[in-house]
Amino acid sequence: MHPRPRRRRVLAAVSVLLLGALLSPSATASASPAAPGTPEPARMDLVLDLSGSMNKSDAGGQTRLAAAKQAVTRIIDTAPEQAPLGLRVYGATYLGKDKKQGCADTQQVLPVTAMDRAARADAKKRVAGFKAVGFTPIGVSLREAAKDLGTSGKRRIVLVSDGDDTCAPPPPCEVARELKAQGVDLAVDVVGFRTPSSARAQLKCIADVTDGSYADADDADSLTDTLGTLFRKAWRTYHATGKPVVGSLNGCQDAPLVTPGQYLDKFTGGRNLYYKVKKRTDQRLQVSATAVAEEGYERGSIIVVAAGPAGDGEPRDWLREFDQSMGWANIISTGGRSTPGAGNEKPAPDDTGCIMVENKVTRSGDKAMPVELLVGIADKTTQSAGARTPKPRTGTYAEGGFSFNSATPIGPGTHRQSIAVGEAPFWRVELKAGQKLTVKAGVDIPEDFPHSATTGWGVTVYNAQRESTMCNEDNDATELFAGRTGHIERVCGPWEITEQGDTQSPDPNGYDVPGTYYIQAQVAEPDEKAKGIVVPISLTVDVSGTPTSGNSPVFFFGDDVADAQGPPPSGENGNGNAEEGATGDKGAAGGATVAAEDDDSLVGELALPIGIGAGVLLLVGIGFYTVRRRRA
Repeated sequence: MHPRPRRRRVLAAVSVLLLGALLSPSATASASPAAPGTPEPARMDLVLDLSGSMNKSDAGGQTRLAAAKQAVTRIIDTAPEQAPLGLRVYGATYLGKDKKQGCADTQQVLPVTAMDRAARADAKKRVAGFKAVGFTPIGVSLREAAKDLGTSGKRRIVLVSDGDDTCAPPPPCEVARELKAQGVDLAVDVVGFRTPSSARAQLKCIADVTDGSYADADDADSLTDTLGTLFRKAWRTYHATGKPVVGSLNGCQDAPLVTPGQYLDKFTGGRNLYYKVKKRTDQRLQVSATAVAEEGYERGSIIVVAAGPAGDGEPRDWLREFDQSMGWANIISTGGRSTPGAGNEKPAPDDTGCIMVENKVTRSGDKAMPVELLVGIADKTTQSAGARTPKPRTGTYAEGGFSFNSATPIGPGTHRQSIAVGEAPFWRVELKAGQKLTVKAGVDIPEDFPHSATTGWGVTVYNAQRESTMCNEDNDATELFAGRTGHIERVCGPWEITEQGDTQSPDPNGYDVPGTYYIQAQVAEPDEKAKGIVVPISLTVDVSGTPTSGNSPVFFFGDDVADAQGPPPSGENGNGNAEEGATGDKGAAGGATVAAEDDDSLVGELALPIGIGAGVLLLVGIGFYTVRRRRA
């Protein structure tokens, strides 16, 4: 195993700023007209069997229909807001015996649309009213579903059926071949729900000829899990979100002003991004930046955040942190906080400082790369409000999210789900100083798994500043499979959460920031043939120890932060939310929030290394890790 370099972190302290208050949300940075340009996510259409056989009561103590409603409702609840989702049913309305009428019984009950709050509520209401009464016109429904999805972009149909087609012609498999022959960029995934062996071959054929996948389900839990995995295959990208902003490329002088919140910008070429920020001398500042690697990045890529009074050089008197990545991740993220204390201040005119996000990730000619910018302020007002955190989820509701903002809140215990290779789900856990964190993540690799020399099982823990931490002293965050199959496990910790004092040196392992910690697990750098393969995983979180009495800062991250209601810092107008080191599920600054999403890009695939041959010589048979160094 390679020894992991110790991190060196230099946090320049808080400056003595002139008196003044933070700007109100109405004075936040000017928004750009659109999010950084990225391809639209895959359009999805769920085709659900509502034929009479769905009334059978053999799905784990309930009817197949009830189980299907539960599973579909779960998909609607967890779909990303920008993910286009539609719903078509068959066999739902005609109760008679006439085959011609029964075989025409297919309806689009939900147009393919983004799952905003209104669409989500409407979809769930419609699902609750479903009845199963009629025939099984699978072939006809597939043709209509293809029309529902339109003729451009990535599209997927997910078919759920408990039997074979009772209306052929057209035979469903022939319809699938017909769609494929038309050059339609469309795949059909099929779930056989309590399907007899006589019907399985027909359903598998539909998936095979369209390059989709087939899976069996026997009850509500397995149907929910299988559907969730199939949909996440299309939505597995990191969902970058925030209020659109255009940072200056020319330094602080013409930079936009940002107040607490999450923003969405982009790296272009090798240019750095600059923003102005207000902070009084009695306040602490957090700045975090996450670059989303849509088309991979070179090993050794670096992202830097720095802040301080604007001057001739780099603003760094309040904070400076950086992260250097060696791959195996779909993001590069770092963050820092200013520290209080006498002698650590440097004044800035009008309490206005500068944030710099240094770009050593993209080069001239590279595609623009989305960058999330998180800005938070802590003061006496946020402290008195206290931190409010979301309730931990369990069972199927504990499935990992798609980003820091949508990370699923969990507590101690073991959480199980399946993921598609290429996914990199996130979870979050709340930690206080004095507690110890241990994370154990396992994956079950099938015997026929297509290996590559650099494929491994990766587990990364990020602290409340969204900077990656050390996994453990003796090992690293990613272990190469090296041809192995079966159960493979990584353990991070135990690490004690501490709190950096005014005179203490930073913890080189990254665990001196109490608050929200994030866990990301993934099959890293998979072979192209492995992407989309469904593998079961387990995540065990242990939190031990007794919280120490302390005064951990509570940061305010903007008006639109979910699950953390509390007032804004003093001087901030409007209703706000306070949360200890986290952004919740929405994580946006006030105003319109957008998402930069990609359906089939390398956001959900993993960063491809440069000079892979040399890397293989060094890495075969040993685990590797993400290197992060903090420098002055």
